Order: sequence, then C-alpha cells, then structure tokens
Amino acid sequence: MTGDAGFLIKYISDQMKAMVDQSMKKWDLTLSQMRVLQVLNSSGGEASQREIEKHLNVSHPTVVGLVGRLEKGGFVTCRMDTQDRRNKIVTMTEKSRQHKAEMEEGHRRMEEKLNQGLSKEEQEDLQRMLRIMAENIREYHQSVNR
Repeated sequence: MTGDAGFLIKYISDQMKAMVDQSMKKWDLTLSQMRVLQVLNSSGGEASQREIEKHLNVSHPTVVGLVGRLEKGGFVTCRMDTQDRRNKIVTMTEKSRQHKAEMEEGHRRMEEKLNQGLSKEEQEDLQRMLRIMAENIREYHQSVNR
C-alpha cells in the first residue's frame, strides 16, 4: 500500500475503528463510547464531562451524546457536580466494570497486531514520530483558527 502519511494514518484509523466497533457490537458499544469508558477507568472510575471533553479533545455536545448513550445502556451513571451545577460527573457502573478486562485484552491484541513486525526500537521511534506529527497538526489547527 502506498500513499502519503496522512492517507496512511486515516486508513489505519478507519480500519481500527471498524475492527473495534465490530468487536464491541456484542455490548452495543462503539469505539467512541469505549474511549469514554477508558477515560473513566484511568480516572478511578469517574470524571466530569469537561474532563472527558479535554481528554478526548471533543466538543461538549459530542460528550453529552456519548455519555447519554452509555447511560441508557447502563454503562455509566451521571449526577450534577456539586461545585459546578452546569457540569455532570460521570461514573462507571458495575456493568462497565464487568467488561473492563475483556476491553483491555481487546486493546492489547489490537496494539500487538499494529506493532507486529516492528522491533521495540521501531515501535518507540514510531510513537515518538506520531507524537511529533500530532503536535504539528494541533499547532497548525490552532494557527488557522485564530
């Protein structure tokens, strides 16, 4: 497969999304919803919607929609933030905790497949280069939107 870096990154991203969405279908979850659960898990089981927005770099309406679908599916509960009533605190439920190990295993397998054929040094180089590219695009996006 040939193409410029942007094309290859988009292709990989699309394929990963399709694979994760397919594997999460049994729980009626999407990749985006799973990412919210990962944020909650890494935050000790709960986080504010603002923290989720910041961590995932998505808009407030996007988080509201994702959290709403997760709540409807029984994966999270929400309550008002007592310190800022405009914000909600999102908490993992027992249902989401029950699937945690399987989700983590799926993530580990995906990473393993992505890195297949790369040495440890090549994996580290790739991570470093992708971080640089992500920062470059973030800076470009900010400069265009000023």
